[in-house]
Amino acid sequence: MNQLSLSVPAYRREVGVVAPVEGGTVLVRVVDGAVELSGDPAGLRDLARWCLSLSDSSAPDGSHIHLDPGTVPLSLQSTPLTIARDDGIDAIPD
Repeated sequence: MNQLSLSVPAYRREVGVVAPVEGGTVLVRVVDGAVELSGDPAGLRDLARWCLSLSDSSAPDGSHIHLDPGTVPLSLQSTPLTIARDDGIDAIPD
């Protein structure tokens, strides 16, 4: 089986959350009340790197990034996207 491997710089407080991008494209939209993410392969890897950066054990709870339309990897037609780390979220809802 082929494996895909991604890497990101370790979290540093003086820099914050950083993720290198390939320059792909992702479209974020709300369709019938559901958030839909679609993108080309590079854009999906770019989005995955942001998530990987936020998952670094050194990144503090509440760390987040704002991606606005036209900011790589979001297309100009995208809904703005915030990705946040929340260590208090329950895995299983009550």
